[in-house]
Amino acid sequence: MSDYKSSPNENSFHFNLSTTYLVYLYWCAFLLGLATVVYPIFWGKPLFPRYVLGNLKDIPLLMLPFQYSFSYLTKAWGALMFAFCLGGAIIGFVPKEEFQRLLTSGKARSYFIAATAAPFLAVCSCAMIPIFGGLLIGGAGLGPAITFLLVAPAANIMAIMFTGSMISWKIAASRILVSYFGAIAVGFIVAKTPWGRKTEERFAERKIAINSHTFCEKLSFADKTLISLDEAKSFAVKILPYLFGGVAFVSFVEAYLPPQIVSHYMTGIHGVFLGAIIGVPTYTPSLVEVFLVKAMLNLGMEPASALAFLIGGPICSLPSMLAASRIVGWKITFLYAVLTIFVAIIGGILYMAFVGTL
Repeated sequence: MSDYKSSPNENSFHFNLSTTYLVYLYWCAFLLGLATVVYPIFWGKPLFPRYVLGNLKDIPLLMLPFQYSFSYLTKAWGALMFAFCLGGAIIGFVPKEEFQRLLTSGKARSYFIAATAAPFLAVCSCAMIPIFGGLLIGGAGLGPAITFLLVAPAANIMAIMFTGSMISWKIAASRILVSYFGAIAVGFIVAKTPWGRKTEERFAERKIAINSHTFCEKLSFADKTLISLDEAKSFAVKILPYLFGGVAFVSFVEAYLPPQIVSHYMTGIHGVFLGAIIGVPTYTPSLVEVFLVKAMLNLGMEPASALAFLIGGPICSLPSMLAASRIVGWKITFLYAVLTIFVAIIGGILYMAFVGTL
């Protein structure tokens, strides 16, 4: 969070006309973005027109990523704006010390709190690693911290909205359920192993006392909105370049990957296994996996394989596992990765058996 400083005799920012405009701008953007997400659910059509691509192979090679990205932007700009604003609001209005306090308990409710809070606080696995370490050092139990670590990249609010709007709401709902309860199960199992108990003991010895800060509580609504706006802008600056770079890459995959490869390898039970595992050596920045899967579905990938990838891929990417191993060691990292892949496979098989279609 950025440092916001008030004058010695004030507990809030100087409220002026420009601040008023920024406050209104932020909440208008929040509501407009929310409307673009909710409207299609109830009325069955987008709130604003969308650009429809023709045959991708008919588009000149150099123009393909630009037209593909523009098409994506006409579909996703509202969801992006809402998600960035919501992510900023969570940081601006909810003190993070509260989450750390709630996650220190050894009770079962800590896992559910972690699984519920995580989607609002991070958007990708790599961004979660320092937060994961901070929670452990700050006093959170290993189990809830791992649950927090796993839910955020697999079921963060941006990914779910994009999954629903770009692929299907059946897949999005399944992604939430499997990620939510799967992450709770993985966190609980890891915490109960001898390795998990030793890791918790190690972090208990290094526990840093957390002072109760009241700074956020003293800020006005406008001040908190300014903090939220700054964090939303920070999210956008960090995410959008990678997002559009990934979307541009996906445009070439969808245009030129032979459909017979996808239809052969990403269907049936073996497609579910491959979908769950394929994310380990491959890292796709958050949200890009949605468009990669969308492209693969267009080429013949089955929905169950898509769900397995959307759960396992964002969590078990090699970069995030390497980073996590520096905090909790390779035994814990390998264990939660294997368990997560298992959860993704089970989720894909259940989807194949009980839902099957998009």
